Amino acid sequence: MKTQLFTQLRQVPAHTTDNHVVSWHVFRTLSEAEAYADHIVLNPGQHLAGGIDHDSVGSLWWVGVEVDDLSRWGNAAAVNKHAE
Repeated sequence: MKTQLFTQLRQVPAHTTDNHVVSWHVFRTLSEAEAYADHIVLNPGQHLAGGIDHDSVGSLWWVGVEVDDLSRWGNAAAVNKHAE
């Protein structure tokens, strides 16, 4: 699962609720992203999300949590609030 997760070109989420990704972190190395993903504990209705993306510096990998139902998850205004 993780191998597929980090080989898919997928843009880093925006600070909106449109994509149902509620929390994510960005890493410059694949090994850091994989290590972080190993420690994510998911509840029912939550799934590991992530991918590879690029910016002006180079490649980056992101990993986070995607939820089935934002209303069940909680406060939509708190989507990755700490990353702003």
